[in-house]
Amino acid sequence: MPLPICILIDDPAPLINVYWWHASRRAGSDTPVQQSGEPVAREIPLDFLDHFCDVIERWGIRGKFTVLPYPAGLGPIDRGWPGCDPAALAAWIQRVRRRVMPLMDISPEILTHAQALDLDSMQLLPETEREWSRRQTEATLVPYIALACALLERGGLSPSGVTSPWDFGTQVEEEYRTAIRRALAQATGRRQGWYFLHSDVTGTALRSEVAWRQDDAWLVSLWAQVPDLCWATMETTAHDEEYVASVADGYVSVDGRQGRLAELHRAGTPMVLVTHWQSLYANGRRTGLLVLDEVARRVDGLWGDQVRWTTCLELAAAIAEGRLASGGGRGEA
Repeated sequence: MPLPICILIDDPAPLINVYWWHASRRAGSDTPVQQSGEPVAREIPLDFLDHFCDVIERWGIRGKFTVLPYPAGLGPIDRGWPGCDPAALAAWIQRVRRRVMPLMDISPEILTHAQALDLDSMQLLPETEREWSRRQTEATLVPYIALACALLERGGLSPSGVTSPWDFGTQVEEEYRTAIRRALAQATGRRQGWYFLHSDVTGTALRSEVAWRQDDAWLVSLWAQVPDLCWATMETTAHDEEYVASVADGYVSVDGRQGRLAELHRAGTPMVLVTHWQSLYANGRRTGLLVLDEVARRVDGLWGDQVRWTTCLELAAAIAEGRLASGGGRGEA
């Protein structure tokens, strides 16, 4: 039976680079720079989404693709925001529906992945969603998550689970889990879903687990077990073949003996990778996407039918239905 492999693409948003807002807030400046000294890209053009789709279609890469419902607090994706080109926004969403959704689940990364939004006034709060989450309850989390899911639904981007921005919800995880279940059911009618919050990038036991179950309804906590090695591509101007190959080696070497994917493959543990939209874009050089293309090429050449690219919902269902052992082991997703 093939071993599942699944990739989590965090932070995509129509046209903007949400990482610019993170870097700007951290630097206290409207001109944040990378470690390389380059200005952080504020936008990610539409054609990068096309380039990404070319790669995932070429290799049949599956997993989940975040779409921020209210990106950086600028405005909702169903209406846009000041300075947003409505035609480009519509084209971005249409491409996600047509080319990404056949291969990947969609999830919100809550609402803004920046400052928290006050739902009564629809004004941004001075604290980030990460900070805001630390003192929330089920009662306040449900409408917040439900709005995120509903905005995606309106755009034809129905979510099957929820991605946590940063460590959103860690301090109130039991309340958070209940809120995710209720919000998904309210906005989409789903009784089965997943969420991504945790990572374990050193162990080889399967950490993903059923967080809640009642009859045929369930919620699975999906853990990333392969780090975002492409993050480093944002911080350097290197993007030649040798550099791309060196980053790919961290995932799996050409001979299949080294790298994090090789460790998990030997252990028979599903390979759940996490990366970020800005990591793949690499400040305009698209180096991270070249790395993903090379990693997928190596996975296909080394393991072929021994592995199968899997969406988050497919992987969650395999775990919930007992087709994957909680301690690892080959299974069917």
